[in-house]
Amino acid sequence: MSNPKSFYMSVWRWHFYAGLYTIPFLIMLAVTGLLMLYSPVVEKWTNQDLYQVEQVSQSPITYSAQKSLVAQAYPGDVIKSIHSPRNPNNSTRFQVMHNGDALTVFVDPYQAKILGELSISDSLYAWADDTHGTFMIGDTGDKMIEIAVSFTILLVITGIYLWWPESGKTLKEALSITANKGRTFWRDLHSVIGAWISVILLFFCVSGLAWASVWGGSMLQAWSTFPMQKSASSVSSTITHESLNVPGLKQIPWGLEQSLLPESEKTKATHQISLDSIIKQSQALGFTQFQVFFPSGDTGVYTTSASSMSKDIENATDDRTVHFDQYSGKILADVGYAEYSLAAKSMAVGISLHMGQWGIWNYIVNTLFCLSILLISITGVVMWWMRRPQGKMLLAAPQKPKNLTRWKQATWLLLPVSFLFPLAAAAIVAVLILDRIVLFISPKTRALFD
Repeated sequence: MSNPKSFYMSVWRWHFYAGLYTIPFLIMLAVTGLLMLYSPVVEKWTNQDLYQVEQVSQSPITYSAQKSLVAQAYPGDVIKSIHSPRNPNNSTRFQVMHNGDALTVFVDPYQAKILGELSISDSLYAWADDTHGTFMIGDTGDKMIEIAVSFTILLVITGIYLWWPESGKTLKEALSITANKGRTFWRDLHSVIGAWISVILLFFCVSGLAWASVWGGSMLQAWSTFPMQKSASSVSSTITHESLNVPGLKQIPWGLEQSLLPESEKTKATHQISLDSIIKQSQALGFTQFQVFFPSGDTGVYTTSASSMSKDIENATDDRTVHFDQYSGKILADVGYAEYSLAAKSMAVGISLHMGQWGIWNYIVNTLFCLSILLISITGVVMWWMRRPQGKMLLAAPQKPKNLTRWKQATWLLLPVSFLFPLAAAAIVAVLILDRIVLFISPKTRALFD
């Protein structure tokens, strides 16, 4: 006859091991997430002399003239793009690649002068973003974080099972903290917060994994990328939309990053049409707040983009990217949210919510969520510390059931994670192998895991 207590202990043991690996990453992700949420706000507030112009007049210089000012100040550097001012009292922003560093250069169009620059690549946001995505150790860190986020989904599944109300206990009671002291209080705080944020946590995990290299880049994003070659008559064989991003900042919609860029038609024309002409065409198409990326090379294109990724707009369903021939101004491709695949649509909305792009309510929810993650991580550590034997160097994992069948049966809860996320599956297998190895090592060493 089955023993529910034995199965409960098996699930708890899986929950413990997953948390052991995941908690340091969750703390890091919550802290860097808060930094990424608020650092742009702080940057604008502390640099109002760059983002705002002193005096507005009726005769600003042309966008082409503003670009020439930047070219003169940064000779030999590549000017990547221009942000159209949101309001008349805003400066015009150009992105410039300078000695491998991406800069934002601010121009006052009324006084025809450069106000200053800010580094994009060396900003607090860029540091937090790099840490958030790769732990600042490149592809290895990216994979470690992907495993941690995948394991977080496992934590939610096992955590909900452990929290689920016992017979005779109402859902309202289960969602309330009843104890006021001791380990029971910390357990209630941990489980109740986990239950309240479980759905949001799953959402953040899936939308965050969209950027991960294996599940996101190699699988989901690759399958969901917009097929530009079906829209434009000529596309590059190697250059993708991702090349429009600058170091330290993602600006291109997720569903277009791996999509190939169109190419301008090779004609006898030798001169680009003016930037002002492209901006006028873009405004005629309905763009209000947007960014224009400049052509790269003889076959490059002008690209006008309004997306929540670049913070031009708040609503991801208004995403739109238009490519223009650099010589004739002809529209080569016009891709909006409606043309995205189902996965790309979901990720466009999901990522913008993940990044807090939907207004003040989104900021509040994301802030509370990050603080909840910090609290749930701390309570998990406190519970472990209170439960472990005093004065002994033990891992103090939940006791393994004597009936190992239960330990194996608990892995059924892991199947959804294993099927969807390859790195999580590999890590789960590694845990199972390690657990079997522990059975054969010396009793003294094995005791460390008890």
